[in-house]
Amino acid sequence: MKELKKYLTINSIFSALSGLTMVLLSGILNQLFGIKNVYVFPVIGVNLLVFAVFVWYVSKRHLTNRLWVMAITVLDVLWVVGSFVIVLLGLYDLTATGYIITVVVALWIGFLAYKQFVNSAST
Repeated sequence: MKELKKYLTINSIFSALSGLTMVLLSGILNQLFGIKNVYVFPVIGVNLLVFAVFVWYVSKRHLTNRLWVMAITVLDVLWVVGSFVIVLLGLYDLTATGYIITVVVALWIGFLAYKQFVNSAST
């Protein structure tokens, strides 16, 4: 249970920091990723902030709710799959840096999803 709480907490903090970065520094991210649509990062960022609050709540109050923990893990896996689809198909004509950052973040989220899954199964 302690390990699950740790990885959910890390997930929520990372999601919150990523969301804040996307909302507050969207112009810089647009240039870095080569994105022309000014709404992409703020919209994703706000959704990540909502996700972060939910993950934080589950990590603090509902660790034994396997459905919520699995929902978080599934959402993480969907993020990873979506990221790799974007990279492998070269979608959105991102910069090389944008694709690299997307892969690095996807690998990190995949690791968190794996640790959440393994530790939720042992509770």
